[in-house]
Amino acid sequence: MKLRFPGLFAVLFGLAAASIEASELASPAPADLGAAVFKLSARDGTGKVKGGSAVLIAPGKLLTTCHVAREAETIQVHRGDTRLTAKPEFVDIEHDLCVLSAPDLLESVPAEVAMPGDLKVGDEVLAVGYPMGGKLAVSKGRLKALHHYGAVRVLQVSAPFDQGQSGGALFDNTGRLVGITAFKTVSGGDFHFALAFDGANEEVLTRQATVPDSASHKIAFWERARHVQPLFLRAASLEADRDWQALLGVAQEWTASDATNSASWLALSRALSSLKRERDADLALMRAAALIHR
Repeated sequence: MKLRFPGLFAVLFGLAAASIEASELASPAPADLGAAVFKLSARDGTGKVKGGSAVLIAPGKLLTTCHVAREAETIQVHRGDTRLTAKPEFVDIEHDLCVLSAPDLLESVPAEVAMPGDLKVGDEVLAVGYPMGGKLAVSKGRLKALHHYGAVRVLQVSAPFDQGQSGGALFDNTGRLVGITAFKTVSGGDFHFALAFDGANEEVLTRQATVPDSASHKIAFWERARHVQPLFLRAASLEADRDWQALLGVAQEWTASDATNSASWLALSRALSSLKRERDADLALMRAAALIHR
């Protein structure tokens, strides 16, 4: 799903090519990557159907984004002519993570899940899902930045994906699951975001479904008004608006609260450079480079 906030997301976290080059490894074949990825159809009470993707993360359990399935009265997952019923088992609308139960997939082989900390900025990633309800699509890119929203890590990637791929898989270049594709920017570029899933997240498989307790939790964090979005999304919005002075303030707040995130220093560098404070911009860029290569 695209974000549609005014003037949202121009280039902010771009890294110089030399800063992110990683060793090229042979990527798994598309057929291998798609084995645990399903097309998803969510039908609401009015009969409207919303399409997406889902990933088998354990026998009989699928992971998808809640913004695809949260209003559904019936959910089906399918591949080819086979359609199976799925039901919500764990619902976290705020963080946009939903686990679905699909008993007919108890004998199916789930995706191999990566271990925490395996993925680094600059690593190759592959986005796999069903764009526009069509055929399985696989696209390559790199991890551009790691962000945090509460207990959830948000992966900013350059691997493109389209509507219908929300809830699809994000794999590393060995075919291990590192996250699910979630949302992207209207302006395109390297602004596609996934929600991390690795060995640290597997406790969600034992939780029960939850019900939103307030209006603020009926939409995902990235769907909220700009002023209450996480700093990394607010910074991107201001970059798109070319509001350099406001971006400077947000970037300074961001570096103070998340000093180990290279993206925060890159945002600061971009703001300072645009305000003709080149010396300070270079210092911020050096700080970002040091964090990337540590």
